[in-house]
Amino acid sequence: MDVTVEIKGLQELEARLQEIGALAGQKLLRRVLRRVAKPMAARAKSNAQAVARSGALARSIAIQSRREKPGQAARVVVTSKARDRTALYLHNSAYGRQRKGIFYGWMLDQGHRVGTRGTGSLRRLDRRSDGGRATGLQSVAPRPWWTPAVNASQGPAISAFIAELRQAIDRVERRRARTANPDAVVPV
Repeated sequence: MDVTVEIKGLQELEARLQEIGALAGQKLLRRVLRRVAKPMAARAKSNAQAVARSGALARSIAIQSRREKPGQAARVVVTSKARDRTALYLHNSAYGRQRKGIFYGWMLDQGHRVGTRGTGSLRRLDRRSDGGRATGLQSVAPRPWWTPAVNASQGPAISAFIAELRQAIDRVERRRARTANPDAVVPV
């Protein structure tokens, strides 16, 4: 469920980011991406709360920064943290079973088939008197929560990214100018 957005036409901002430096530029870009991802995460949480009854999926949604090697682009992900302790407790207490992770978010969003591995294909076991013979496919309809959040946030996220990045670069440049020449007056 990864969504990658590539923005073209930002040569001026890219050149200013390179002037700042590789490490500082990475930190700045990661901070801006996290700030822009907050509305998408909030929308995904509210959608997941409406779809999943226990609230565990909504609790597990978080913004994560992935460390990259120098020279690679910053990566920020809005994802479901499978091992979130509070989310696991909510799920296990609501459904009365012991799960080790919140893994079912994509299945709710996209739909899936229920089955067993023992039959060799995705077939459900019918619990009748004939011994639980495999009787056919059972599809679970999708209950979208992630896709609407991404679709609603894509347009505003791109314009917010450009504006936030421009402001962040301006702040860094003003701070550097102030430290380089403390007596000079820097326009605000």
